Amino acid sequence: LKMIFLNDFVHGDLHPGNILVNVDEKGKPHLTLLDCGLVIEFGPEQHATVVKILGAFARRDGTLAGQLMVDNDSRSQASPLDVQLFVQGIQQICIDDEDQNFVEHVGDYIADICYLACRHKVRLEAAFVNAALAVELMEGIATSLYPAIQVSSTALPMVLKAEMMHRLPFKFN
Repeated sequence: LKMIFLNDFVHGDLHPGNILVNVDEKGKPHLTLLDCGLVIEFGPEQHATVVKILGAFARRDGTLAGQLMVDNDSRSQASPLDVQLFVQGIQQICIDDEDQNFVEHVGDYIADICYLACRHKVRLEAAFVNAALAVELMEGIATSLYPAIQVSSTALPMVLKAEMMHRLPFKFN
């Protein structure tokens, strides 16, 4: 998570065969990532967008998250109505998630987000898709190694730190 939120890169070929788990003398596992030939560095603008989207989800502001996720590329096939319906769908995900923590269940929402994007012909910001899939994979690894882990207790402070790094305004609704 630190590499995504603070160091601005995503391993482009992350799968169980490229993750080495070492256990130290205290029995604590440490991850080592292998085969880093496919590393994606977002760059400041894309990284700031990813941080804004994840920050909006953490604050349950689905409207802002939805607006930020839309790739406004001229090749997009989405009509203004499609974009509006997509954004409303993302807000509904946040409303339905009220009793849960979005960061703890990123994987549960990726399919819903992709479904909405396909249904409404919305192109998603590629940096967000890459980061979300990497977060989902790291969430799975973390919960396998530490079944009682609360991913949000690690991820949310990193999102806040990344917002400060980019000098983004942060506020809770």
